[in-house]
Amino acid sequence: MAHYATKRFNYWGQLGILTAFLGGGLIIGGLASLLPLIGKLNLKDLLGGSSGGLMDKLMVPENATSLRWMQFISTFFLFFLPPFFYALECHRKPFVHLGYNYIVNVKQIFIVVLIMFASLPLVGALQELTTMLPWSKATLQQFKIAEAAYDKQVMVIARMDNFSDYLISIVMIAFLPAMFEETLFRGGLQNLLSRWLKLPIVAIIITAVIFSAVHGSYLGFLSRFALGFVLGWIYYRTGNIWLNIIGHFVNNAFAITVLYISTKPGGKPDAAKIDDHFPLWIGLVGIAALYGLFLFFEKLNKNEIDRPGEEVLIPDYDNTSNPFLTDTNTIGSTD
Repeated sequence: MAHYATKRFNYWGQLGILTAFLGGGLIIGGLASLLPLIGKLNLKDLLGGSSGGLMDKLMVPENATSLRWMQFISTFFLFFLPPFFYALECHRKPFVHLGYNYIVNVKQIFIVVLIMFASLPLVGALQELTTMLPWSKATLQQFKIAEAAYDKQVMVIARMDNFSDYLISIVMIAFLPAMFEETLFRGGLQNLLSRWLKLPIVAIIITAVIFSAVHGSYLGFLSRFALGFVLGWIYYRTGNIWLNIIGHFVNNAFAITVLYISTKPGGKPDAAKIDDHFPLWIGLVGIAALYGLFLFFEKLNKNEIDRPGEEVLIPDYDNTSNPFLTDTNTIGSTD
């Protein structure tokens, strides 16, 4: 459940604070992420070269470690620190507000893992559907060029010559991005929108759209939207950010593992190995499987969570200037 803002910040104010921290995180993280490039590029490369030429110099296997650190720094500053400081400023107990205070049990983890694997047919079908939409040939070609550039970056970062590289990739590419992104999108943004709009399904959809758009993949937009929706529903029904992190991590780790197994030692990773397309009818089967798992998930968690998403007072905290309180009773809202 969420807690009332402990200072006089209405929902517009909370959104403004979160946005301001995101802007600061983008700037500071962008600058800090250049630190791993010290010795890789000179000042002339950064100031005088074209963006395409700069990326060509960066996207080589020898820079895999530096690029992983760049990703870690940029995502930490953009996706984790802004919602943390927003929750600290507006709600006093950031980890409680974001959902880090819950524990998970084996049954919850098992069902979340099943949900994520059941999502794969739907994700693959949506990828196929996207290519079938009535794009012009020129537009579709531009989408494919953008996808190829994105895949090139991923393949360099995900280069794994041995098992140690695989373990590093699991942490740097699968776990940490999952933790940071879920903290922002579910613990921060969806949490705020749910309490604001009082319509959790709308908050889930808006957050999933933004979540997908941020990844910058045209052909993968619908697929990532579906994943964002699934993760949003998990958070709405439990308020437990750890379950979201586990689900997101499973999705990322599965792709990394497939890539590692399918790549010969010292060989070049192939993005096609993790770019699954499924017929549309398989996607419908996936929806049916997800629906059944969600029903079971609801039943499993009905006794685990007390009023999911309802705003309550922080224990032993009294603030008479709080804009959301009209009396001493809690005012319920859905999250």
